Amino acid sequence: MSNEVKIGLLAITALGLSLWGYNFIMGKNALTASNIFYVEYETVEGLQKGTPVRISGLDVGVVADIYLKPGDPERKVVVTLDLKKNTDVPKNTMATIIATGFMGGKAIVLEYDRPCSGDECAKSGDYLRGRTKGLLASMMGPDAAREYVDILKVGLQDVLDSLNNALLDESSDSPISKTMKDLRLTMGNLQSSTAQLDGLMRRSSGNIEGTLRNLDAVTGTLRANNDKIKNILANADNISADLAQADLQQTLAEVKTAINSLSHTLTSADAAIGSVNTTLGKINEGEGTLGLLMQDEGLYYELKSMSTNIDSLVNDIQGRPYRYMPLKSRRKVQKYDRQDAQDGN
Repeated sequence: MSNEVKIGLLAITALGLSLWGYNFIMGKNALTASNIFYVEYETVEGLQKGTPVRISGLDVGVVADIYLKPGDPERKVVVTLDLKKNTDVPKNTMATIIATGFMGGKAIVLEYDRPCSGDECAKSGDYLRGRTKGLLASMMGPDAAREYVDILKVGLQDVLDSLNNALLDESSDSPISKTMKDLRLTMGNLQSSTAQLDGLMRRSSGNIEGTLRNLDAVTGTLRANNDKIKNILANADNISADLAQADLQQTLAEVKTAINSLSHTLTSADAAIGSVNTTLGKINEGEGTLGLLMQDEGLYYELKSMSTNIDSLVNDIQGRPYRYMPLKSRRKVQKYDRQDAQDGN
């Protein structure tokens, strides 16, 4: 036998062993016969190929394939179950997907009432019924779940009773109990106030009805005289407009008069300023007395000298008034002068 043939046979053997090993790992023994069943589910979240199929906790097969049902508008999922050849299941068997733990593990449990024989058993290629259970329902049976709920209910009832006695009992000093007492008192007061208000409304119903009738009569009168009211408002609007126009005209007349007066005043002021300018021009040119005073320097110095002499005369009169008194002899005057000279004056 040539080496090429040996290599080919070895490759075929290795490939066959690989396929058998893969199927064996997935739970399917290619060397033994098996039965194939199909199950339809709404959802198979977490289910994978190789997931074990069990009856009463015993592995009797695996999930061979998972795919969407072709052409189904409801998008149901078809799961292929590969069971051992000697596993017989009734036609009404329920294939239930359960959770095997909190980490997301799944398994399919085949559930039925009693074993089958002959035609009562499902044949390979048949469809079985399917359903899915949640984590809590998977971990406990219906009776266990009901017992657990009953136990939880009793425990919660005891807790609620304890809280009620500790917090809501009238003899308790808790803030909630005091709040409930205050709330009851408030509700009692509110009920009493409501009763009083109801009585007041009943006693006053006649007055209220009369008031409403009067109000209806007033509104009817206003509605009937609506046109007259509109005319009155229109007349008032016209009167106010006329008054406003009259005040505006009077104001404009007064403003016009004030402007005319101001114009005359400005004209007079302009004429006065022109006269002043003319007078200043004449003075600046040397005309008149003021002009001569401003232009002749000699006259200025003469007037200054005269002012100085007048000042000296006045000072002498104030210092030696005896010189200017009438009926004084010359001798007495000289006597007073010598006396003043001795005194240092």
